[in-house]
Order: sequence, then C-alpha cells, then structure tokens
Amino acid sequence: MVEKKRIKNLSTRWLKSFKVTAIGIYIFICLTLLWMALQKSGIKDIIFTLAQFGIYFYGGYFLIRMSTKLYHVEFDEEFLYVLNKKQDLVIPLENIKSIEISTLGGTYKINLYNAEQLGSEFFFKPSLLYPLNYKTKDATVNVLRRFIEVAKRKHIQLPTNALMS
Repeated sequence: MVEKKRIKNLSTRWLKSFKVTAIGIYIFICLTLLWMALQKSGIKDIIFTLAQFGIYFYGGYFLIRMSTKLYHVEFDEEFLYVLNKKQDLVIPLENIKSIEISTLGGTYKINLYNAEQLGSEFFFKPSLLYPLNYKTKDATVNVLRRFIEVAKRKHIQLPTNALMS
C-alpha cells in the first residue's frame, strides 16, 4: 500500500487579518483624499485632488477585487484544496493551467482550464513577509508545480468496455 504524502499549506495563516487591514487602509486613504479635496479653496486644487482621488480609487478597486479572491490554499499529490468558510473546494491538479506570481508583494494567481465555483482564476498569498522569505515560499510553490506536471502526464486508465469516439 502506497502512503500519500502529507497535505502542504500554501497560504499564510494571517490571511483574514491581511484582507481586513488592506480594505481598511484603502478606505482610510480614499476618505482622507476626499476630505482634502473638500478643504481646498481654489478650483484647480479641488480638480487636482479629485483627479488624484479618482486614480487611487481606480487602482485600489483592483487591489480590493483581488483581495476578495484571496483564498486559503493547501495541496497534496492529487488535489488542490481551497478552504472557505462555507464550503471547501477540491480541485484536481489536472485542471490547473498555470500558477504565476501577480504582485511584487507575493500574491500568486492560479489559472484553471475549467472554471470552478471560484471562477477561472483565484489568488493565494504564501506569506506576509514575502520578499524576505521568498526562497522557502517559492520552493513550496515549485513543489506544487511539479505535482501539477506529474498529474498532467499521468495516463488515465479507462475501463475495457469504454466507448471511444
């Protein structure tokens, strides 16, 4: 009997705190810029501050959207486990198209061949201190990439009476 390897954790345990803090900082910056726009007296200053607010709001919108798609992710040799509050999701490694780093802060993006309940892509963050400990976290992600390649190369054994088209 072949013993399966242990499930490895990919995500930081501080994911919930990170998401709440990121949204809080974003709201604070937007409210501060809006307050600064209302305190200006000249029309040029108001237009400049509102334009700056619009740029921060636009950029922050994508960061917030990405942070809502951050999930706690674990894996073993056959499956990727996405842990949610409501329901955990099990994704076969053959369904993963690619894993790529999407931000300098160490947020990884997982692209899927077939969309699951989370969509065709979702994100995970291996560490809050990613630039400082990138070697160990990248090594863990590379183990997952190797498991994905092995799973894609694995030949699926069909029953002898299966109809082929």
